[in-house]
Amino acid sequence: MAVALMAASIMTILPTQQASASARPTSCSSYEKLAAEVGWPRKEIARVSKIMARESSCFARAWNQKDPYGGSHGLMQINGSNKGFLVRLGIVRQSMTELWKPRRNLQAALALWKECGWSCWGTRSSQP
Repeated sequence: MAVALMAASIMTILPTQQASASARPTSCSSYEKLAAEVGWPRKEIARVSKIMARESSCFARAWNQKDPYGGSHGLMQINGSNKGFLVRLGIVRQSMTELWKPRRNLQAALALWKECGWSCWGTRSSQP
C-alpha cells in the first residue's frame, strides 16, 4: 500500500505559541512516555522525540495549512493525504483534526512508520 510522504517544515502555530527559531526545542521529552505507551519501539523513542520537535516544536495542535491535502496535523505533522489509510485503520474517524490529540497522533505516526519507515518524514534511517 502506497502512503504519501508527509510535508511538514512549515506550519501554522497559534500566535501565543510561536517561538523564534533559536527557541525551538530539539526534542519533546514530555511525549516520550506516551510514544512508548502507544507502541513505538524503545530504540526509536529518541528519534520520535526529535522529529516531533522538528515538525511541530512539541505543539500538539500544530497545523501546516500549506499542505495541499488539507494540512499536516499535530506533533508528527501527519499529512492530510494519509486520511484514507488512517480511516481504514480506525485511527481517524472523520477529521484529521483528531490528530491534534497527542495519543492519536503518535498512533497514526506509528502506523505510517510501520508502512514506510522514516521516509514518511523525509528522513533517512541514519539521521533524525
